[in-house]
Amino acid sequence: MTHSDTIHFNSIPKGFMAGVWVALEDIDASNGPLQYYPGSHKLREYSMQDFGLESGYENYRHYEACIQDLLEAEALRPEFGTLKQGQALIWHANLLHGGAAQTDLARSRHSQVTHYYFEDCAYYTPMNSRANKPSFRKPFWIPATSDFELPDTGGRAIVRRIARRLGFK
Repeated sequence: MTHSDTIHFNSIPKGFMAGVWVALEDIDASNGPLQYYPGSHKLREYSMQDFGLESGYENYRHYEACIQDLLEAEALRPEFGTLKQGQALIWHANLLHGGAAQTDLARSRHSQVTHYYFEDCAYYTPMNSRANKPSFRKPFWIPATSDFELPDTGGRAIVRRIARRLGFK
């Protein structure tokens, strides 16, 4: 269903997070492309409380219904991210989006979705937050800087297969 990422994770200051969706295989109308609503990122951010709901995943279906009502009230129409393998979509944290229906159940929709926060912002989980008390996320395992380098794979077969699958020679 349609949502804004800001309901799941958000930043302070607002608007300092971006989502990236990379197609690991061709994505077309039959295997459930990303459905998004152009211009919806310009709407104000909506929290559970804005819809009269308590925070928590037990109320998430009600949130989704409120978002559907909002889409109708704003007369927003969806577009679909049909991508070739290796292409990516990048979106603003407040863009309303979701997965479109998969009409060919024999097909997969392998993709990599990552969310990036800009430097020097705090991030939190709105669904676990209460009014005026954000549930901040402070992952200790993500260093601000690193001298880490990818190891030499030695040309192992699995790495070659993955690279070929991703379109690299």
